[in-house]
Amino acid sequence: MRRLATLIILALTSGLASGCKPYRLKPPSGFAEVQKSKDGTRMKAGDDVGLNLRVFDNVRGGDLPFWSADLVRKLGRRGYQLMGQHAERSDNGVVGTRFDFSYVPPGTQERKFYSAVLFVTDKRVFVVQIAGNESLAAVYTPRIDEIASSTKVRGCRAWTKVCRGPQPAKLSTPANTATAEAATETETEVAVEAKSPAS
Repeated sequence: MRRLATLIILALTSGLASGCKPYRLKPPSGFAEVQKSKDGTRMKAGDDVGLNLRVFDNVRGGDLPFWSADLVRKLGRRGYQLMGQHAERSDNGVVGTRFDFSYVPPGTQERKFYSAVLFVTDKRVFVVQIAGNESLAAVYTPRIDEIASSTKVRGCRAWTKVCRGPQPAKLSTPANTATAEAATETETEVAVEAKSPAS
């Protein structure tokens, strides 16, 4: 009896502990997790394609259309070209949006692909990112929907509509908008800034 009670307590404790983490994303096939915290995870494939999940606190009024427009606008200022946009849904039913970009890092001539899936809950903003050489886009971009749908995100409140959408309007980036600011910012830094409201 005492052993049974101990097992029940351990099960409840582990359940509470796992419930504290705001997301769940296991490494997809071919990726290894190289860094993990409550603020996100960083994974890498053998061909240097990166997969990251970043977690930020949401703010009052922050919903999927707001953060989508903010993300696309800030990336557009740095020369990222939006190539596609469509709806996604997380493993636990939170509505999200996927954005596919093409860009050339400052100081290089090698084109890259970068995709971001944005999920917004009442408490948090989640950005699932995958990026690599353009020559590998055909291998990895078909996998992004599966990765997004296997991601679990937390922070929804049952009495609001934040986690249920709506989808943002169709967005676009202006052509040839790379600025000097791009020379000092990487795609990771862009994703961090995407959390901040537009100034």
